[in-house]
Amino acid sequence: MYYSEDVLRQVRESNDIVSVISDYVTLTKKGSNYFGLCPFHGEKTPSFSVNEKDQFFHCFGCHAGGNVITFVMKMENLDFVESVKLLADRAHITLPEAEATEEEKKRAYRKQRMFEAAAETARYYYYHLTRTPAGGGALSYLEKRGVTKEFRQKFGLGYSPVSRGGLAAHLKSKGYQEEDLLAAGLLFGKPGNTYDRFFNRLMFPIFDVQGRVIAFGGRVMGQGEPKYLNSSDSEIFNKRRNLYGLSLAKRSRRKFLMMVEGYMDVLSLHQAGFDNAVASLGTALTPEQASLMKRYTDQVILCYDSDSAGTNAARRAIPILQRAGLEVKVMQVPGAKDPDEYIRSSGAEAFEKVIASAMDPIDFEMMVLQRENGSQVEGQIRTIHDMARRLAQIDNDLDRELHIRDVAQKMKTSEKSLTQEVEEIRQKTGLLEYQNERRAQRAQENASLNERIDAQGQLICALIKKPEVFGTVKNYVSLSDFPESDAFHYTMARYVFSHLVNVQSVSLADLVSCYPDVEDQTRISKLYEFSLPEDREDLSKFLTQITRAVKQKRIEEMASSDDDQVLLQMLNMKKQLSTLNITL
Repeated sequence: MYYSEDVLRQVRESNDIVSVISDYVTLTKKGSNYFGLCPFHGEKTPSFSVNEKDQFFHCFGCHAGGNVITFVMKMENLDFVESVKLLADRAHITLPEAEATEEEKKRAYRKQRMFEAAAETARYYYYHLTRTPAGGGALSYLEKRGVTKEFRQKFGLGYSPVSRGGLAAHLKSKGYQEEDLLAAGLLFGKPGNTYDRFFNRLMFPIFDVQGRVIAFGGRVMGQGEPKYLNSSDSEIFNKRRNLYGLSLAKRSRRKFLMMVEGYMDVLSLHQAGFDNAVASLGTALTPEQASLMKRYTDQVILCYDSDSAGTNAARRAIPILQRAGLEVKVMQVPGAKDPDEYIRSSGAEAFEKVIASAMDPIDFEMMVLQRENGSQVEGQIRTIHDMARRLAQIDNDLDRELHIRDVAQKMKTSEKSLTQEVEEIRQKTGLLEYQNERRAQRAQENASLNERIDAQGQLICALIKKPEVFGTVKNYVSLSDFPESDAFHYTMARYVFSHLVNVQSVSLADLVSCYPDVEDQTRISKLYEFSLPEDREDLSKFLTQITRAVKQKRIEEMASSDDDQVLLQMLNMKKQLSTLNITL
């Protein structure tokens, strides 16, 4: 499925890449580019670059890159056409009907049927919770937990019967194919021998940010393991990229999101008026989930369980959220295991006061360490040393200085001695030199990039970055030197050659749009790092070398042909190759 080049250019030009990426990543302008922490891999020093002039992004750490469509594909886990539609909606552009191959039509239809099957499954579970005797136990459980009918409906809660084939029979009677139900994670097993994935569980439909059912979580009723079971990843569901309750929480008037541990915590908080609560999906918080939250807020309050597991989860989540550009605070719910228990025992007004007393991450870390190390002198010393290591991780000089002063006062130690220990740790661990090391690493990566990019890619890169040399190079190399059997390079060469003939320049952002697959787009983006000789004589030698390599590769491919004409052409090319010399 594809749109015309003009349509794609209109969508891109109507969605400034800096503006779009700023919805996900905190960017700072340095020179002509913008930089931030890469949302696609963990890092402490920004290596994620956004070029406003070229409308292109590139990470020098993980080498992810492309145009604004590529970015949306990777961040939202969408395919190419879905990303174009999202950006068109953002810019209020009405798209023409996209053209599609038969295979693409089948794939799109299958995905749509998976969404529809998930929605029908939610209705099936809801019916069994509210309309059948079998759901009585789950309904009684919800009533004991104080979940009202209104919120059972709002969250679409349901019950999966003990029967292992009821859902399968129901969905098949509606015309859904077994292979699609397996792919969507609604059934389990192998074609011809399937059974319902969930049985005898209280069901929590999981919605994406657009409000579509994409998966389920189920709590076992009675005895059984695991206590909670979630859908596996599928074409419509990725647990790392979604959050339970976000489709509702994003509409909250509160200016922050509250991160809790479980489905029932989210339900309880929403029902008590805290409609900004979300939860991860059976896994620890991921960078993708942190980036997703950054789209809707600048602040997150962690409200995990008060046990050691909840405390450790909060400690792991803090740096992930901070790297996404979010301000973080941590709540400690007094006298209760979790928010649900506290609200039921103390009420919403008391919970508001707990929110107001949420701690800075440094204060939270110090509280945890004091609890772990004890109040004896030896324990206090351990806490101070541990806090010095934590403070050393703060990159901003002013933030670090203020926190050192605060910790020194609270721990009743010398600010001077604490500052000295922090700086010693920073020097020993290399944090002060980290940026210089990264620069050296990037220089090394750039120097070795010539070896990683093949000759065909190097030649195309040279024509993109130095379009003025095309007039000379075209006398030595043509599109016929890029066989159609190598679709990646052929597509690239066809696009670049045709545009240089007509418009004398090529946009890397336009070239990326020729490739609907995000992996191909990433391969294209590596050209962004590639450096060319500046000296005219050195550039001539470079172009001669890579043109010979391209020709040689083509000769080797032609040698396997049985066609006499092809072999004759190959021999002529070999003769010309020995005298090939490009002079600019």
